[in-house]
Order: sequence, then C-alpha cells, then structure tokens
Amino acid sequence: MINIKRLKSILKNIVFAGVFILLSTFCPLPSLAEVAVTPVINLSLMGGKYYLDGDASSFDGNANLFMSPNIKLSEKSEFVPVYAGYYSGTQDIQELAGGGVLTRERQGHSVSLKFIHSNNFNKIKPRISYSKELVKETNDEDWNNGLFDYNTMSVGIEFEQERPYGTFSESYDFFSVKYPNYSSLISQSATVIDTTTFAQLSSNSGENTMDNTNHAATFAYTWFPEPFIMKAAYSLTYMQYPDQPIVGDATGSSYFKSEKRKDIMNTLRYSLWREAKPLNFVLNSHFAYLSSNQNSYDTARFKYIDDFYTYFQLGVGPSINLSLKNGGSFLLGINWNKTYYNGRYTQDASGNYRDSKIYQTAWISRFSLKYPIMKGISAKTSYSYQVSSSNMRYEADYRYNYRASNLLMGLEWEF
Repeated sequence: MINIKRLKSILKNIVFAGVFILLSTFCPLPSLAEVAVTPVINLSLMGGKYYLDGDASSFDGNANLFMSPNIKLSEKSEFVPVYAGYYSGTQDIQELAGGGVLTRERQGHSVSLKFIHSNNFNKIKPRISYSKELVKETNDEDWNNGLFDYNTMSVGIEFEQERPYGTFSESYDFFSVKYPNYSSLISQSATVIDTTTFAQLSSNSGENTMDNTNHAATFAYTWFPEPFIMKAAYSLTYMQYPDQPIVGDATGSSYFKSEKRKDIMNTLRYSLWREAKPLNFVLNSHFAYLSSNQNSYDTARFKYIDDFYTYFQLGVGPSINLSLKNGGSFLLGINWNKTYYNGRYTQDASGNYRDSKIYQTAWISRFSLKYPIMKGISAKTSYSYQVSSSNMRYEADYRYNYRASNLLMGLEWEF
C-alpha cells in the first residue's frame, strides 16, 4: 500500500532540490560585496464599520502587513522573499464553496520565494509559496476551527521575453488547496435518516470533498502604443477534486457516481493604462468561463440539477488615481461583474424551483484618500459600496441580493 504522507514528503524534497539546483545553475554564490538588500515594508492599521442592507456592525479593526527584503545577488540575479498578512475584523460577504457566505472575521498569511535571473532581454522566474486563510462565520467560533479555513501550497515558473514591440510572458503553476475542517458529515448521519437513504448517500461519498489540486498556465503580451500601456492575457486552469464524487439523480442505488469532479477555467483579461502625472487611468476587463462536470441533487425537494457549477462571467472596471503635490493620492474606481449559471435554476423565497436559470450582477464602487502626516506615515481613508442583485430569491444557503458598504480610517507606514 502506498504511504501518502511519505509520498508527499518525497515530492516536497524533489521540488526544493529542483529549486536549489536551478538557483545554483543560474546564480553561483556571490561575494558579500556584490549582495545588496533593499527592504520594503508596508503596514496599515485601520478601523471601520460594515453595513449590510442598512444594518451596521460594531466598529472593528483591519490590518495589512507586507514585507520583502529584496536581495540583489548580481547584475543578473535577484532573490525576492515576501511575507504578506492581513486581518479583517469587519464582516463581509465572500465567495466560498460556490456561493456568497457572510463572514465575521478573516485573516490570511502567505510566504513566497521568487528568484529572478536575467539574460540580456530574457528572464526566468521560479517561485514557491505557502498561504493559510482563516475564516470565522460566527463571533463565538475559534480561530483554526472555521469550516472554510484552507491552506495553499504552490510552485511555479515564469518566462519573460522583452522585445522592441512588446513583452511576452509564459507561466506554469501547480498548487494544492486543502480544507482541514471541511469534511463530509454523511458518516455521522446513520441515526438521523432512514437506512435506505443513508445507504444511497454514503455509497461512493467522499470525505475531504473541497480539497483540490490545480494546474495553471498563463500566456500574456504587453505592448506600449503611446501614450498607453496595454496587456492581454489568457489563463487556463485545470482543477481536480480527488475526493468529491459526481452527484447523480438517485435513479440507481446511490446518489453518487464513482467519477470525480473536474473543473476547467478559461480566463481572458485585457488591461489598459495611461500614466500622465498627476492623473493615472486604468481599465481592467475580463471574460471567464468555468466548465464543471459536477451536478447537484436537492434531497428536500427531489430536484436533480445538472451542470451545477458551470458559469460564465463578464467584468469591467475603470479607475483613476490622482497624485497630490504633497505626496498623497486619491483613488476612485468602479467595477461591474455579471455572472450567468448554466445549470442552476432560480427559486422563489420559499424554495420552489422555477424554469429560469440564475444570473447575478454586482456593482462595486470605491474610493480612497491617502494624506502624508510625517515621513513614511500617512493618514488613510477608504470607502466601498457594493450592490448585488439576482433573479434568485431563495437565500437560506447563500446570499444573492444585498447592499453592503465598508468605511475604514487609519494610518499607513511605508519603509
């Protein structure tokens, strides 16, 4: 029998050995005189309130920390370790497990290592990272016990080629996502439901159904038609859920098939910048299509829903940034997203199904003002307002229709 823990340990050792060999090949150990370290630190401490459909939460704090001691090893090579962490004490709605979930508190921590080697106008950038996200849905929930806590381990590489007419880049990343507290409860349901239903539910059912592994490839091109900068990118991500079986229509002896869930995400992005001090303009847009073989079965209403997670989405978002003479800045932006679900049926407020399919529209407007008060320290205020509307009326599981706003004020330190 294969020892999974032993296999994971071997794979990690192979990855780290590969990174070490790659670094040694492209960057022989430099002398101390050649090494230059440029530390970059950004810390913001803010407090604010969150409003959901007119109801205000208590005044809570938010914090963000970014640290990166950029290490220049030579004229051609540099090493970039990064730590990024945040804490959000204001409640908000997050897209989790396929729907909008109201969270009370969140925090995240990530550590990444990137090596950059330049050869004339070409660059190679291997990278590795680990991140941990913690989510509280209720005030009395303890950290590390959240249902939607997850850890991500990622390793990848990027190639870049600068040419007179533009810059090309290609990248590949493999990442594994684990939900340590999210597991199937079917095994605990034998005394709650009848024997026949339990047999149907438990047959072929998985346990760690949210864990997934991913392969992502991205191709991008950046060009510079004066006075603009433009970038077009295409990303393809293949997602596997090794312990999440495909849901059937319960016409046989089981609700689940032996086949496992697989998703494919295609994303096209286009961005445009115009940098003209003191006013900078940015336009971001995207088209995304997620194809999934997963279905759903509503056991309460005996409704089978094919193609449950498949959707396509359109989005566009312009923003302007005004640089003030004293070193401050003012940002104003708006984002629009429209999501259409291929298989999900709408429901009325009581949960009765209708023939139409679900769509959701989200508008997010935001502004921020940063004003320096002493060297390296600025006062900062930010405000965002979001309107989400949908033809879905049943919201016992996820939120589809809401108005939310967030006001934060505090200090930012840059070093």
